[in-house]
Amino acid sequence: MVNSNSGDDMPDFSNVVSGASSTAAKSEATFKMYTIVSGDSLSKIAKREYGNANDWPRIFEANKDQIKDANKIFPGQKIRIPL
Repeated sequence: MVNSNSGDDMPDFSNVVSGASSTAAKSEATFKMYTIVSGDSLSKIAKREYGNANDWPRIFEANKDQIKDANKIFPGQKIRIPL
């Protein structure tokens, strides 16, 4: 049961300003979309994007929802490249 006389126990959100979430904008800005082409591999994409083929796990981790095996990517597949 809530005691209406205990206003001091409740957080004061009176100064909260509504607006767009900064989290949403940040998540969009931290990735760029890329469409796999024939001959691509995650290491080739990592070499091109980051300058180091060994950074391919960054791309794999960002796309685990659609890439189950790092060796099986397909032309036309759209993936996120972490920036």
